[in-house]
Amino acid sequence: MKLVLVTLFSIAIAFADAQVLNIERERIKTDTTGWSGSGGLSINLISNTQRFTEIALGAHLQYKTNRSLTLALSDYEIIKSETDDFSNKGMQHFRYNYKMNKVVTWEAFTQAQFNKVLNLKFRGLLGSGPRFKILGLESFRVYSGIAYMIEYEVPEGDDTAETSQRFSSYISLTFKVGDGFSLINTTYFQPKISTFSDHRVSNNTDLVFKITRHLSYALAFEHLTDTRPLPDVPTNIYSLKNKLLLDFGK
Repeated sequence: MKLVLVTLFSIAIAFADAQVLNIERERIKTDTTGWSGSGGLSINLISNTQRFTEIALGAHLQYKTNRSLTLALSDYEIIKSETDDFSNKGMQHFRYNYKMNKVVTWEAFTQAQFNKVLNLKFRGLLGSGPRFKILGLESFRVYSGIAYMIEYEVPEGDDTAETSQRFSSYISLTFKVGDGFSLINTTYFQPKISTFSDHRVSNNTDLVFKITRHLSYALAFEHLTDTRPLPDVPTNIYSLKNKLLLDFGK
């Protein structure tokens, strides 16, 4: 099993924590079957209208066979601002992939999350759809996918729940130069099926530089545009984070 411990000092600019999970960044690419996983610890200083101190814990576990992949992600963070009490957020994500042929893989997923800072009391997702391998070279990979999903959402301070249906489409590009540098860019588009003007567009870019065999530096930029965000949440959310990655795997 591969174990990755993430220890980082991050600076997030503007209003951090986009609400669209970048699942492409979370996949562990391996050609071998069996179990693999990672654990993470991060300490972030976030400044927007206030300053926040954030301590985060994360876990990632996946099991791969010749044709299937089962993935579980957990994330929990404690957040304290200068004036407010402790806030918190959490996310649990399960995903199953079944490889139908060399190009098409079918995906099914479910997710539960909450985020007090972003006025999200609870959001539940359930979805499924195809994933396409457009280009699968070792140095350059392109994947795309589209899923139908049901979204159940309850805002913070309001017990009025809303259930909606959305499409979730994405395109992901991974560029590698040997073992020393990699770039991952993923763009998501998630419109409400009944009203396409109600949509989210998320773009995530990660630059990863290998320092030594077990140490890497990563720069992660995230941007989210939500045309109809939750109350008191900006339409545009973005963050910039610096990370040091300690890899104790092979």
